[in-house]
Amino acid sequence: MIIDTHIHICDERYDQDRENMLKNAEKEGVLKFINIGAEIKENTKVAQYERHGVYKSFGIHPHYIDVFDDNEFDKIKNYLKKSKDVVAVGEIGLDFFKNEMPADLQISIFKKMLNLAKDFNLPVIIHSREAHKEVYDILKEFKMPRQGVIHCFTGDKETAQKFIDIGFLLGIGGVVTFPNAGILKETVKYVGIDFFILETDAPYLAPQQVRGKRNEPVYLKYVVKEIAILKQMTEEKVKTATSYNAEKLFSLK
Repeated sequence: MIIDTHIHICDERYDQDRENMLKNAEKEGVLKFINIGAEIKENTKVAQYERHGVYKSFGIHPHYIDVFDDNEFDKIKNYLKKSKDVVAVGEIGLDFFKNEMPADLQISIFKKMLNLAKDFNLPVIIHSREAHKEVYDILKEFKMPRQGVIHCFTGDKETAQKFIDIGFLLGIGGVVTFPNAGILKETVKYVGIDFFILETDAPYLAPQQVRGKRNEPVYLKYVVKEIAILKQMTEEKVKTATSYNAEKLFSLK
């Protein structure tokens, strides 16, 4: 079994074939999915979408915090209270790559969402781009009881170890297959398989073999193959270990 721990199932790019997309993934052994809410409209869609094997996570991506107010915060809190199969708070975090939103505002809302996760005793799904130091410092300060995952991790092994030391897992997706992802490949070689979970970030970040196409969980097979090569282990071992890690972190049934 494979678990896709980060997919935007409710993205409009799946509107014409959402069910077929998921069925195709299931034929390849991807049997569980965490449906991510990262902005206001998406959270509403995630709350309404029900399907066997699909779990839910609600959050606010740092790019969308300009329209995030107390009313929207209360909506997320209500989703966490009332939605079935909620397993995490996220996608939340910091993004200093494009500096689209002021750093102080990003940090303030990030901390607010971490406190919300604490209140509901849920793990967190963290977006961290050009902000690993700040994210690490905040997570270390908060001492999250359920920890979580650094989504789409692409950093070096020293950064990876710092997050692992405070209880966080690393989300590995299509980027690991890119020819120019040398730093990430070295990290995957170095870090034990017990600290990885698989993710697509679909419809984004398709693996190299299908680069330019809409990403789908069926393509996780390429990520599994790359990790197996890098770590010199069987693909079955990669699937088994990462699925175990995901089920344990998110308490998946």
